[in-house]
Parts: sequence; structure tokens; C-alpha cells
Amino acid sequence: MFRTRDEVLIIAEVPGISKSNLDVHIQGNTVRIAGTKTIDYPSKASLHRRERLTGAFDRTVTIPMEIDPDRVTAECHDGILALFLPRAERDKPKSIKIS
Repeated sequence: MFRTRDEVLIIAEVPGISKSNLDVHIQGNTVRIAGTKTIDYPSKASLHRRERLTGAFDRTVTIPMEIDPDRVTAECHDGILALFLPRAERDKPKSIKIS
């Protein structure tokens, strides 16, 4: 997770998981990434050893600022999920002019 002044970027490794098996939910300042990884083996294959994990996963991260959920974008390429979480305008610091 990386933070700039106006945005948080979350990069998650999701190798072998298709976009259709990923769910991203945002509520307040919490981001939840969940999904399922499946591996299909040929029907007549005999499995001797398996080193790739399968099954469901669920990860929740709390962001240190309020997020604008309407402007969140997500990209997934080559097993890397990138979530761009813009800071909510009402959460940004305001400059006050002194008269």
C-alpha cells in the first residue's frame, strides 16, 4: 500500500485468479479484497504432487484516510491487482485565509 497526498494505491498479487473471481468492496475507509482460486486438472490425470494453493481468500485493509468510493478504479494485469483509491474531498486539508 502506497500513499500520496490525494490517493492511496494498493497493489496485490493475485496470480492465477481471473478477474471474474475477484471481489473488491469499499465501505468507509475499509477495503476488502476477496476471491477464489481454482486449478483445473485433466479428468484422467493422476495428481502426485500439488504445490499451488487453491481455495477462497479474504483480506481487509483499513486506509488511514476517507476514500471517495465513486472515483475508485481497479486494474488487473498479469496477476497484479492495482486499486487506485482517491481521497475524499471532505477529508482533504483546507487552507484558511487569515484576514
